[in-house]
Amino acid sequence: MSDIYTRAQRWAQQADARHWNQAWLASKLRSRRDVLKFAEAINRREDTVRNLSDAYQFFSVLVSEAWKHKKNSEPIRKLRRQYPYTRWAIVSRAWRMYEFGIDEAVDWLSNFEGGNDAMSAEIENKHGAPEWERRANGLYRMARKLRDDFGTPDRLHSAAVMFVEEFEKWENEVTK
Repeated sequence: MSDIYTRAQRWAQQADARHWNQAWLASKLRSRRDVLKFAEAINRREDTVRNLSDAYQFFSVLVSEAWKHKKNSEPIRKLRRQYPYTRWAIVSRAWRMYEFGIDEAVDWLSNFEGGNDAMSAEIENKHGAPEWERRANGLYRMARKLRDDFGTPDRLHSAAVMFVEEFEKWENEVTK
């Protein structure tokens, strides 16, 4: 029975290595047309190709940073073997969006115990807007849609108009 587990482990490692080979190729794509052609070639969706590209570009940044500081890049390479490209892509996008340090990015990558969605939520909770603000923004988008939809009942339309106006007043006060 142990042969089954050994074989499964070897195949999983080979699949991960292939993903990183694809990630290297995806990181070289420059146009959306090329991304779409690549996605078709590997029988995946566009977002998968973007994840592959983001993951490899972030890996390259971490290796370059290690070399720049005259450190060995093997710990970064070990992380690449340890975690799937999807985790790398999430940390990469968050790092670019929230502009936290490289060391914190590596910490998120290597020390977070939960899954990718939980990690993404934790990064957003730490660096993003407060939850009430994210909810208010979501309500604002929905209220604008209700305000602009045809056939919205009058009372609901009035409530949507009022919410949109109040939100925009608040937003203008905050941004002054």
